[in-house]
Amino acid sequence: MDAQMVVLKSELRAIVGAGELVDSGETLETLSKDYFWYSPVLLRQLESKRADMAVRPGSMDELRAVVAACCRARVPVVPRGAGTGNYGQCVPIYGGVVIDFSRLDRIISLDGGVAHVEAGARLGTVEGEARKAGWELRCMPSTWMKSTMGGFLCGGSGGIGSITWGGINAPGNVRAITMMTCEENPRLVRLEEAESLKALHTYGTTGLMVEVEMRLAPKVDYDQLILSSPSWDALLDWSDAAARRLDWRKRLVTQFEWPIPSYFKPLAKHLRPGDSITFLLIDRAQAAEAIAQAKAAGIDCVYQKALTDPPRPPFLTDYTWNHTTLWAIKADPTITYLQAGFGPNFRQQFAELRRRFPGEILFHLEWTAGNAKMMRIKPDEVLVGGIPIVFFKSEERLDEILRCCEEIGVYIANPHTYFLEEGGRHPNIAEKRAFKAEVDPAALLNPGKMKTYPVNPFAREPAVS
Repeated sequence: MDAQMVVLKSELRAIVGAGELVDSGETLETLSKDYFWYSPVLLRQLESKRADMAVRPGSMDELRAVVAACCRARVPVVPRGAGTGNYGQCVPIYGGVVIDFSRLDRIISLDGGVAHVEAGARLGTVEGEARKAGWELRCMPSTWMKSTMGGFLCGGSGGIGSITWGGINAPGNVRAITMMTCEENPRLVRLEEAESLKALHTYGTTGLMVEVEMRLAPKVDYDQLILSSPSWDALLDWSDAAARRLDWRKRLVTQFEWPIPSYFKPLAKHLRPGDSITFLLIDRAQAAEAIAQAKAAGIDCVYQKALTDPPRPPFLTDYTWNHTTLWAIKADPTITYLQAGFGPNFRQQFAELRRRFPGEILFHLEWTAGNAKMMRIKPDEVLVGGIPIVFFKSEERLDEILRCCEEIGVYIANPHTYFLEEGGRHPNIAEKRAFKAEVDPAALLNPGKMKTYPVNPFAREPAVS
């Protein structure tokens, strides 16, 4: 550690206290990582990256002082939630200081169906408190018990609940966010409604998210169902129809082809070898109707359990979205994944991917509500997306699969890159770059993650425009 960093470390220790500054050992290693190792590409690129130190401020005043000190020292600043992301969002490419938001976790209010919280508030805590007040989160990742609100909005996109409410970018879901600028005299900037989009899913490159106001949904009492069939196609027809029933109050529609269910070891006693399965979280008052309609289609309900209030495991959500990939990797370390959006001709797209890559791709589907503003479709149109499992052979073969997806119209949010522009849709990237220039004039925030930003004081090569 050079002399400048030694001085900065002393200054930061005085701000947060010796116990809240980490500069070595396993804890620093942990605070420098997320779940990027789902990708063998990112594992190769990011395994050696780590911060010079990490700090855990416990108040806004401490946070402001930390940011100011880092700006004066001109070192990289990387915000971190719970580290449950998958693309290296919180991995420091150029070292510097990781700011862990775990102590900035207050629930400020749950008034009027809006969760007003500090960025470090855990979604599991917010969901539990919201349900006590008659509300629930509109959308949340499968890691909701651990994830923080700021981490989700900066690094995530959607998840459980998106079948009804869409993702974080869907109009109306986020009422406002408050950002702290990365300057020697940090300011607070409040972004309301659509204006907040320029700071969502930006990996902390466009300011430090300190407070969130996210709209809630009226609480629903759910049953968790597993529906099973030896026929993938029959189950697909039923699941797709169920997802498009707007009269069914749902939080999740997820389908897996065999052998993905075999990776879910805790559920083994409920599952039939060889069967594809669908998870459905549906209003308890409508569960019997769903089960009866499935039975009429030759599909059996093999599991039914109420989602308790307050929420307590077991949660079927622990096997959905990117959790599915985790269970698969535990069973077979050669597995990796894609994040896909399929078109109206999704059945033909599945068939073509199977034809071109036989035995290399297993389908895991997630249905979501469309987002008119970002995706130019009707708000109530339902989309078929998913996180297919891929048996990894080589980076070259993975590139072949990605090129095939592009050829046949399958949108890929590439999970094998840490560049935010390549990991999701950013039609407003010019606005995001302009906002970064405003709030991060020295380009210190999570440098290297915004590929098209023209300034990176720590890079040898210029940014790609």
